Amino acid sequence: MSDALLSRVRDLLARGALDEANVLASDALAAAPRDPVAWYMRGIVENRRGDYRAAVKALRMAIDLDPSAGLSWLSLGNALARLDDLPGATRAYQAVVSREPGWADARYNLGVVQRRQGDLDGAARAFHAAWSLDPMMFDAARQCVSTIGELARRPDGFVSSAFTRAAAAPDYSFTLGVCSIDEARLERTTARYRRLFAGTRHEIVAVRNPASLALAYNDIVQGSDADIVVVSHDDIDVLADDFVARLSDALDSFDGVGVVGTTKLAGPAIGWSGHPNLRGWIVHHVPGEDEWSADALHPSAREGIIVALDGVFLAAHRKVFVDVPFEATTFDGFHLYDLDWSYRASDRGYRLGVAGDLLLVHASRGKYGSEWERYAERFWRKHGLTECAPKASSFFGARFGAAEQARQFFLLLAGLGRELALS
Repeated sequence: MSDALLSRVRDLLARGALDEANVLASDALAAAPRDPVAWYMRGIVENRRGDYRAAVKALRMAIDLDPSAGLSWLSLGNALARLDDLPGATRAYQAVVSREPGWADARYNLGVVQRRQGDLDGAARAFHAAWSLDPMMFDAARQCVSTIGELARRPDGFVSSAFTRAAAAPDYSFTLGVCSIDEARLERTTARYRRLFAGTRHEIVAVRNPASLALAYNDIVQGSDADIVVVSHDDIDVLADDFVARLSDALDSFDGVGVVGTTKLAGPAIGWSGHPNLRGWIVHHVPGEDEWSADALHPSAREGIIVALDGVFLAAHRKVFVDVPFEATTFDGFHLYDLDWSYRASDRGYRLGVAGDLLLVHASRGKYGSEWERYAERFWRKHGLTECAPKASSFFGARFGAAEQARQFFLLLAGLGRELALS
């Protein structure tokens, strides 16, 4: 059976010419009744016509003649799913995955039928694999976070030792810099750092009412003799008790890290480049409200080849900040200093990454008012970027009523990533 004929049938189906596609499939079978491709063509035509029992019969014949044909298994799974034979559809999709592990569509379809059967663990794995294989498969992303969200809400919990990170004790010393105009927020954040870094060589530098973040951060770096310098917003929290070990582990691999970033800089915001360039995980929670939003831009916790990082949290080996200081002349306020610094550091050859498994919580989603727009104009001019509209981007998230559920969500998401890497 020629590839041209099969392509012709698919084209007719795509255009809705079912009768013409049916004639071609019938003629193909009449000419070659033992050809698995001809039976596959009959199966996909019957699927489109809505005669799913006929489709199953044709596709089983195609598989009997050629058991290695992944497309026949995939179409069989689709027909069985439409007949509500979910166990049969599951077996068919699993057969596809075993033969074609890189097919994101098969993984996604497997997740759908597993979830319909109540197998949330299996569905989460399948959706995560599909999303990882194709970061532009947004339905897989949404289904993945939704399914993991259901698991995280289980009252008995679900995170086993297989999903936790055994991090080594850190060998680094740290300078932790926080700037604020709000004394209460500054005290809360420094208290969190004292708790997280207890037992680790560290100093906390609190800067009140800074003239600009770039100036304040440069002063913090100049006064430090630590291995690592951390600078962050004053409205963050952390859900990982082993935060310091996770951070140290990330800085063993990267020169600098954040929790949200992009592999392509297209404008004056991380999200400007759109998917699939975006990376990172973060929890959003406004103090006083009950909702905790666990938000992911990408299925992986750790990602490199980052060219720009969001300034909600930045950590780097001190030599990086010394070699590439914050630019305090152009960015003499509180916006765009972070993208400018990380973009220049990446351009200098430093390895930047995101470490979403730090489980950072931010009390704000950011503000893009007139003051930000003023610095955005400076950013466009300085970096010679062609002004363009931002591409569509969004976090894929699940909402929770408790911080522990958000923590559980990301522990499982990280565990799924490790499982996939080992598979």
